[in-house]
Amino acid sequence: MRVPGLKQQLVLRWVAAFLGMAAVGLLIWLVSNQPRTLKIAVGPDGSQQMIFMRSLARAMIETRQPFRLKIVPRSDSISAAKALDAGEVQLALVRSDDTTSIEARSVVVVQKRHVLVVARADSGYTDISSLMGRPVGVVRGGSDDNRMLVRRILQHYAVGEDWEADGIDLRELSFSQAGGALTSGQVDALVFVAWPGQRIRRLIAEIVEREKIPLVFTGVPAPDALAFRYRDLEASELPPGVLGGSPPRPVAALATVAITYEIAAGETTPESTITGLAAALLEARTRLRRVDDNAFAVETPPVDEQRRYMPHAGVVALVNDEARTFLETYSDYIWLGLFGLSILGSSITGFLAWAGLREAPPGKSLGLRLAGLVERLDAARTLTQVDAVEAEFEGLVKAMIVDYGNGRLDMREDDPSPWITLFTRLVDKKRAALLAAASH
Repeated sequence: MRVPGLKQQLVLRWVAAFLGMAAVGLLIWLVSNQPRTLKIAVGPDGSQQMIFMRSLARAMIETRQPFRLKIVPRSDSISAAKALDAGEVQLALVRSDDTTSIEARSVVVVQKRHVLVVARADSGYTDISSLMGRPVGVVRGGSDDNRMLVRRILQHYAVGEDWEADGIDLRELSFSQAGGALTSGQVDALVFVAWPGQRIRRLIAEIVEREKIPLVFTGVPAPDALAFRYRDLEASELPPGVLGGSPPRPVAALATVAITYEIAAGETTPESTITGLAAALLEARTRLRRVDDNAFAVETPPVDEQRRYMPHAGVVALVNDEARTFLETYSDYIWLGLFGLSILGSSITGFLAWAGLREAPPGKSLGLRLAGLVERLDAARTLTQVDAVEAEFEGLVKAMIVDYGNGRLDMREDDPSPWITLFTRLVDKKRAALLAAASH
């Protein structure tokens, strides 16, 4: 017999299960579509790179990118690189001539700083070799000391390794000290490792136009050789007139080398994460505001050459148009999961049917019910019992008609007509037998 209210209970359970799965799916979708926050070490506070990174973080929000940048201040690029290797942050703004990090892989290049030599014309300066025995001011780049870089460049041109014996006097100067040191004769030349922006142009204009001191501008000779020897350097060229003035300063293009500032990630950071981050940074750059004329930018690093910070695998995939979608990456796992769920669903369905908690299909239900009615018909000893069996049989036929009307019963596959005809004959035969027995 059918358990009262069982069908309604099963419907409610299935509805509750469906709503629960829908709620879980919605929650997963909401969580997966929340912007991911990545911590980036930058230093120091108040520096040009910090100002730029704050501008970039705002641009990521304004353009609704799927990533957010949480800036973690550090004292300098060395400390930022150490934080990345220690796992304290996921990203760091690093300098290409810093040898601290062994884990960093480039995501994007944000600035190039060129080596520029500005010397007094009356000092007899002609090129780097003429720095021998002269005091040279190396302008500090914010928090970064550039003297080690200048020493390496001078060593390449055989100026000497014994700085004291050769009379090489490198003096670290802040930007505010540089102009006064050159005009007063404390140094004969200044070496900048910087972008030739507004501050440098204003400083040079003040020396030339107000102090009336003629200057000579040079880069470094054979920059390709330097870049070939040192992977942290790039050959570059400063165009005529980049420092302003009329006549233009310089009057001809300057061949030199440059270092880069780059956003780097750990080598083990997932490829898909970096691919998405690099794409988001490139898209957000359209909203960047100019920061003190420093010409910070966002561009992908070269992926086909040896360099200090090799590009992350996610960046290589983006540049080579080999980035895989979510389905391409996890399709095997998705299909395995669906296959497992199918097996699990079949197992649960079979268990529920075995336990009587799920109704069998209409064709099987009819056969099982008829078998039970046949047994009761055989056991009937009175016409009243036969009438009861017949009444239940009629109810079964009515239910079958309803199932057929609802599409749950396919008459072509589960035609019940032979069984109905046979059972009707059995009922009539049983009734006739009881009537014959009663007449004797």
